[in-house]
Order: sequence, then structure tokens, then C-alpha cells
Amino acid sequence: MEIYGAGVLHRPVIVDLEVSETKVTGNAMLKGLLVDAVKQNAVTDALRKSGADVLVEPRFEIKYSRGYTSIAVIGFPATYKNFRSIKEEDIKLLNVGITQKAEVYETLNVQQKKNHRH
Repeated sequence: MEIYGAGVLHRPVIVDLEVSETKVTGNAMLKGLLVDAVKQNAVTDALRKSGADVLVEPRFEIKYSRGYTSIAVIGFPATYKNFRSIKEEDIKLLNVGITQKAEVYETLNVQQKKNHRH
């Protein structure tokens, strides 16, 4: 989380992401062409089914029929584990750099939903 401001000190937290080797599928359908909203509902469905925190490398299949948008998503469910304060050995690992960044989707929380309405 990005926390900045005068007098604010934030000690970074490191967490492991445990990614399942078994994919999960989620589905959603809404009237209209609100593709992003339907995608989010499909991801939420997949996360509920798997009990995961995020969906890694999701692939979406979008279909339109009679005014409805239907989306199926498939991806690797993942769970956050082992939250801890950053240590010197973690900094060395982070300095190596990111060679590949996975696309990750998560369920919108209540605060994020409120922000999207304004």
C-alpha cells in the first residue's frame, strides 16, 4: 500500500504469494456492455470458489448475446501467506529486479467500490 505524507514513516511489509498449480474458473453475466464490471464479477466468483486472495494470469472469454455480456475467467488462485517486516536479505532479493510481472486480479473491497462511483 502506498502511504506518503509529512511525518509518516512506513516500514515495508513482505508477504509470500502461494500460487496454486490448479486453475479455477469463474463466471458472470450482466445486462449491457459493462465489460469491466462483468470481469470483476467473474473474478470474484473464481476467488469465492477457491478461497483465494487473488487470481494470477487470468484469461477472459467474453460473449455477447441479446443485450447481455457473459464472461468466463480462468486463472491460478493465489493466497497471501507469511506477512513479515522487511529484512536485509529481502532487500537483496528485491534489488535483483523483477524479470516478469504477473497480471493479478482481486475482488474490489467496499472502499474501492465507493471510490469508483464518484
